[in-house]
Amino acid sequence: MVSSSKTIDARWTPALLDELTRWVSRAYPEEGCGLILEGEGAWRFHGCENVADKYHRLDPEQYPRTARDFYMIDPMEFVRADERGEALAVIVHSHPDVGDYFSAEDIAAATFPRDSDDEPLEPIYPDTDYLVVSVRQGKADGATLFRFDEVRGEFASVKRFSEQELRGMAAPVA
Repeated sequence: MVSSSKTIDARWTPALLDELTRWVSRAYPEEGCGLILEGEGAWRFHGCENVADKYHRLDPEQYPRTARDFYMIDPMEFVRADERGEALAVIVHSHPDVGDYFSAEDIAAATFPRDSDDEPLEPIYPDTDYLVVSVRQGKADGATLFRFDEVRGEFASVKRFSEQELRGMAAPVA
């Protein structure tokens, strides 16, 4: 899958933020998820089904977590986007009632498995950012954008979006 290298820029439109916020808020009390895809220089949000519960029902030992505290995007979503010629810019998911931090589970899902904690983290999609949206009582109240910092070898916060920005009421500040 092609990834999109980008900076925090004008592609974070109020309409895009409003759309993704509505999508993940509707998933409450479960984690909502989706992709921001780039085609012809523009970004678009593509809401995805959280398939964590499906995998949990099939194999609860291998997939002990449910959509209440875990997200999983069907791998075919990535394949279909690639077939359409769209680049992966941002992976989006929500955290119900716990805040918009990049959890240990988020790090594990965003990186290749390691044999030991001494091995450096290696992101699966190195040029892809991650947006975690805080949803409390069904209402998005903020979001943080995370990017892999190759120098530090970890994910770092690069932008915080306010509740007003997420609702499309204020233009995002770079």
